Amino acid sequence: MKHSVSECLSIFICLFWAGIVLAEDWPGLLGPFRNGHTSSSQPLSLEGEAVPLSPKWRLPAGQGYAGFAIAGGRAVLYDRDGSQDRIRYVDVASGSIVWERTLPANYSGGIDADKGPRCVPSITDQFVVVYSASCDLSLLSRNDGKVLWTRSLQSETGADLGYFGAGSTPLVLRDRIIVNVGGKRAGVICVSLADGKDLWTATNYDASYASPIELPLKSESDQVSQSIVVVPTRLKTIGIDPSSGQVLWETPFGQRGPTVNAATPVICRPGELFLTASYGIGNVTLAASATSVEVVYKGDQLNSQYASPVFLDGWIYGSDGREDQGGASYKCVNASTGRVAWEQSNMPICHTIAIDPSQLLLVGIDGRLWLLDASPEKQFAVKWKSSLAPGTYRALPALVDKHLYVRSNSGKDEWSVFDLSGQGL
Repeated sequence: MKHSVSECLSIFICLFWAGIVLAEDWPGLLGPFRNGHTSSSQPLSLEGEAVPLSPKWRLPAGQGYAGFAIAGGRAVLYDRDGSQDRIRYVDVASGSIVWERTLPANYSGGIDADKGPRCVPSITDQFVVVYSASCDLSLLSRNDGKVLWTRSLQSETGADLGYFGAGSTPLVLRDRIIVNVGGKRAGVICVSLADGKDLWTATNYDASYASPIELPLKSESDQVSQSIVVVPTRLKTIGIDPSSGQVLWETPFGQRGPTVNAATPVICRPGELFLTASYGIGNVTLAASATSVEVVYKGDQLNSQYASPVFLDGWIYGSDGREDQGGASYKCVNASTGRVAWEQSNMPICHTIAIDPSQLLLVGIDGRLWLLDASPEKQFAVKWKSSLAPGTYRALPALVDKHLYVRSNSGKDEWSVFDLSGQGL
């Protein structure tokens, strides 16, 4: 199936500005484009209903909610083992460990008893970047796992670890790393990838659990001319010049009290963003430039507690509701007008992976799986469904070369891989 013109444009823009080569990789948060889309244009050829899936391989998992990062046939597994945070570099074909390193684990816990890392690692050509629940930022050699530098950003910036520890995955942007740390001495900090030294700092805003993204902008001639970094902080979403750290604009998004802002902003089109949160915050579509931001639409049609939705051809697909209250649903919502095309009730919170512009793979946190035709005209059009082993799957999943990578956080805590190519299902 072919990509639509708008979808091809969006993918190209993300590739161009992020400096990512089209490949069957999932090198960090929400995949190769940081938006929940795979790099593959090949849909899954699955139909009907399958018995619970059997893993191709599995490894025991420690504490934490960080999902897989995958590149070049290797995966980074980041969790906590006792008093140490553990990084394992694993061959994806066999599950064999290529190298393993540990770092001191300093997070003492919050509302959630889990004390492991929350943020997905990032893989570059040469390095692995990890960010702990206590704001420790570290760079490791991808070749042998050697720790090249570590920054203890909580003590350096006076960051508040909030309800659940640090959970905003840093943005690796070519030669720099941008961190939504939430310190009183630096709310957002940018450090050099090579040596970890400060390049700039901005604001004194508390961090959210949502992660920064790079947003391409269009010029008057309708061409992509530059990009800015969008950082969703605790109560405001801000646009920042990635070269200087200058705050270009800010807009309210969040709410005081026992709330979280955790779903990563979704790029709809160049200069257009969709934000969503629960706790009465709702959803908003923003039009941004290098100097200003304005609200295109504001409503409460999609209220995601933490699962990041995806954008396809003008429509947002994602979970609505809260895990702790039950009664979640899955919706298709127009990004510009808020019109709800359809809603599927009595659903778990679902992570969404877009495969080709025609398919969605939903991974419920209860282990149920659905493969959908992505269409505003079709009501939750299920092509295939199955399930994983009993457990809770809060960590973000990954999909590479028709293999699903998941991490369970209860039942059997483990990392596991499933072949969805259709063979043996």
